[in-house]
Amino acid sequence: DVTDQHPPSSFLEGNRYIKTHQCTSRLLSHKIKFYHTLHTPKKIKIMADEQERRLVSIMVKPKAGVDAVALYDKIKSEVTSQEEYKIKWDDACKVENGKIYTSFTIALEADFDEEVMEVIECMEDEVEDQQITYQAAMEG
Repeated sequence: DVTDQHPPSSFLEGNRYIKTHQCTSRLLSHKIKFYHTLHTPKKIKIMADEQERRLVSIMVKPKAGVDAVALYDKIKSEVTSQEEYKIKWDDACKVENGKIYTSFTIALEADFDEEVMEVIECMEDEVEDQQITYQAAMEG
């Protein structure tokens, strides 16, 4: 029986309390061990080291005569963002109707428009158009 209130005989599980008088002592013991395991300093340290990330999908249209795959290789090598943002490009891209479709992940706190899209825009000799097709924060 789960309740959102804090009755006198209860056990915390997540943000809810489970009435302990309905739990067997074995189940309660398991829940206490589980709670302890989740809240050890090691687990908290691992959570602190994880970086929140953003997934961004983009489309890049090369200028006429520019090889799309070669342009994507150039984008991957030249658009690196600041080191702490740890940009990660897809290994390969999809080329459809002459347009490059790909995605990358970057630190959530990064201004990916400035770190990535504006850099691609500056490749004006090779890039005709570029746009974001999707972006979302990734949960860790």
